[in-house]
Amino acid sequence: MRHERLTLLSSETRVFRRLLMAGMALTMAACLPAAQAMAAEPFLLGYQRPDGAITVLLHGDVVDPYFAAKALISADDAHTNVRSAAVKWIEWLMPRQKAGGNFDRFCDRNGSIVACAQADADDSAIALWIELLVRYTPNTKMSPKWQSSMDSSIRYLDGLYDAHRGVYQISPTLPVALLMDNVEVYEAMQALTAYYTRNGNAGAAGKWRSRSQNLSENIKKVFWASGRYEPSTQHLADHSFYPTEVAQVFPILSDIGIPGQSSATFYAKWMKRNCQAWLELPKHDYPWGLVALASQKFGDKSAISCWHAHAAPFRHGAHWNVLEESLFTAFEAQLADPLAPAQCCMPLPS
Repeated sequence: MRHERLTLLSSETRVFRRLLMAGMALTMAACLPAAQAMAAEPFLLGYQRPDGAITVLLHGDVVDPYFAAKALISADDAHTNVRSAAVKWIEWLMPRQKAGGNFDRFCDRNGSIVACAQADADDSAIALWIELLVRYTPNTKMSPKWQSSMDSSIRYLDGLYDAHRGVYQISPTLPVALLMDNVEVYEAMQALTAYYTRNGNAGAAGKWRSRSQNLSENIKKVFWASGRYEPSTQHLADHSFYPTEVAQVFPILSDIGIPGQSSATFYAKWMKRNCQAWLELPKHDYPWGLVALASQKFGDKSAISCWHAHAAPFRHGAHWNVLEESLFTAFEAQLADPLAPAQCCMPLPS
């Protein structure tokens, strides 16, 4: 089923590949006892269990390593302290890492967490795991347990490298490369570069810097075409907000950037073209708080405030998951008075 869904990705409308899985998880969700729903961090109330597991949905029974890691890293990027929650999550997931270095998804079955499905995409889940480990290693140098886990994941990720294109494919059985996934692999390489630089290992830092630079160039070669990024190496017939417009945001969230212009200029043009459609998304689709993360990067506080106001009525609804929750809560702590709707989607000051 996964293979058919991905090979028919062009027929999907608006719903992003991973967020579609969250919608599927909704049908399996079951409320846990209130004591189990207590979170380790305020922004994860109802999502992080006392044992450290992080569910996709509020009081849910599905645990997806991609969603948990993306939520933690995104909240951190939004200037929220997530170290306690991240370390508890890492300690929960590490014993459940597969021997080859990759991960399954998990479900609660009568109070026990068991593997219940393959990861939606190996490349991105592993990249985020590596980034978590280097961001939150408790000491200057990783413990042997954490190092062993990271080494195993790096070996698995290396096996997903498409030498012909110079980018990473979804899994050993899905030879399709996705823009977002490759941006996340690039960010993991950047995190490794920073980690080894902090530890004075110039050789390892140089290796990962070179690998990240090569991947950045190959991402542009493979995915950039006709003035925009293509979401996939597979032809997509659907050019609606998802996946086409969403895909443009990820390279500017990293420092891969846009060929021939600054990321800030591209962001301003993107927001002018898509602001209203983005803010209207929560009425029928996922609200895409990651766009608000880009708004923060480029100093567009009004866009963050508008997104928060438009998304609030739909919080914990059918199109809400731990990633949206982590960003909603992170931005809520930083906002002053929300903007009135008439003030939304105004052009950025020149």
